[in-house]
Amino acid sequence: MIVIIGGGIIGLTMAKLLAKENFQVTIVESHFPELYWQDLTARVSAIHLKSMQLFEYLNIPIPAQSKSPLIKMHIWDYAGSEINFDSNAINKPEMGFIIENRAMIKSLWQSLELEKNVTILCPAQAKKIIIQDNKIQLILNDHKSIEADLIIGADGAHSWVRNQMPVKLIERAYNQKAIITVMQSEKPHHHTAYQKFLTSGPIALLPLDEKNLSALVWSADHSISDTFFLALENIFNQTVSENFDYKLGALQAVAPRQQFELIMRHVDHYVSEKIALIGDAAHTIHPLAGQGVNLGLMDAACLTQVLTDARAQKKIIGDLRVLRKYARWRRADNAVMIFTMKHLKDIFSDHSVMFSYFRGFSVNAIDRCSVMKNYIMKIAMGESRDLPKFLEN
Repeated sequence: MIVIIGGGIIGLTMAKLLAKENFQVTIVESHFPELYWQDLTARVSAIHLKSMQLFEYLNIPIPAQSKSPLIKMHIWDYAGSEINFDSNAINKPEMGFIIENRAMIKSLWQSLELEKNVTILCPAQAKKIIIQDNKIQLILNDHKSIEADLIIGADGAHSWVRNQMPVKLIERAYNQKAIITVMQSEKPHHHTAYQKFLTSGPIALLPLDEKNLSALVWSADHSISDTFFLALENIFNQTVSENFDYKLGALQAVAPRQQFELIMRHVDHYVSEKIALIGDAAHTIHPLAGQGVNLGLMDAACLTQVLTDARAQKKIIGDLRVLRKYARWRRADNAVMIFTMKHLKDIFSDHSVMFSYFRGFSVNAIDRCSVMKNYIMKIAMGESRDLPKFLEN
């Protein structure tokens, strides 16, 4: 028996993976997901090809109207340096997909409702963990008790499970907030993502299914973000259009704006006795490369491989020696991505003349080097990492 606390994208994917391997799984989630909607949403994720392969492996369908192929990327900065990526250069139809988070959750949730070895407790909240000699016990808010071999914390950045573990959370503010909304453009996006590094932070447009709709993710220093989050609609639209140099013509917000703080988090240990953390419960990252959900999905895939191997070898799946294999596998990879995103942000935030010249020279040199660009694309597509057996081909 494995208990997963958290019913978001990562927790539900974890449950589906374990169910496929014939583990008994209980999901504890405090809120029912949104299963029907008519409004537009900017809560989307850039899902790379290995993550898409994972959904295909699990037979999780994503409706066409909730996803958009990502074929090209155009990235530039305020000084004029630019780099362009095209999936055709590596003989791929796309680099990944921009997918609505709620669509992934709906497909996973409905699929899990049909699994005979999965129990969903919702609404339910975990209140206490008791570690026993051979098992671990979870007490819920209704005083119900669940006995398990392992608890997996997939309960997000403010993880309750993490707070029950003897681990240290490393937390650093990016000193930025992100504004998200949906923008309608004069010109079609042609399945191209646009990202510009402004002096105050990166701003990006991610193509949605409709040819003139894109999700905006604008990361900026606090004062600028607060100003434009509250700005009049015409001022907001004009500023966003100018920030993108009118590459898609005039842009107009067609969904409510949302804003959230950007914080880097990384726990020093992903596991303790009979407990493991995955996804945002273990790490959060700057959204400028759109890798957050992909990292969490790879956590789930790797933990599944470790648990499946342990069971085949007649080992106790909640044993710390077993769980540390997962921690060693994933923490180093995630740390590299967190480090890279932090320093990318810092590099593009340095406005000194000398550094701007060096940055511009380097970016333009990479844009002219097809070998380097193709390597970067393969990393972004998830193809260069140490992967579980079922994702190797």
